[in-house]
This record gives sequence, structure tokens and C-alpha cells, in this order.
Amino acid sequence: MDNDREELDALSGRVIGCAYTVSNALGCGFLERVYENALAHELRKQGLRVVHQHGIEVH
Repeated sequence: MDNDREELDALSGRVIGCAYTVSNALGCGFLERVYENALAHELRKQGLRVVHQHGIEVH
């Protein structure tokens, strides 16, 4: 169980790091889609799989 938590913490750190990279590089003022694409690019550079606008089912 602790191993799962450590893996999730490491993944979270990578995702947050990518978000900071995008934010610092682009600054503010762009449309959301620009940030979405830039974040997806950074995540892929980190070797992570990305699915844009993945739908979910709500009950």
C-alpha cells in the first residue's frame, strides 16, 4: 500500500512540475486550449500518456 502511495506522490510531483513549467513559460493571457496543449506536450516529454478532454460518465 505504501508503494502505491509513493508512486502516486511521484506522479503528482511530475505533473505539478510540468504545470509549473508551462505556467512559467507562457505566463497569463492565453485561452485555456493553449495551456491544455502546452501541458499535454510537457507531460508527453516526461514520458506520460495524455488523453485530451477524456469524457466521464456521471450518474
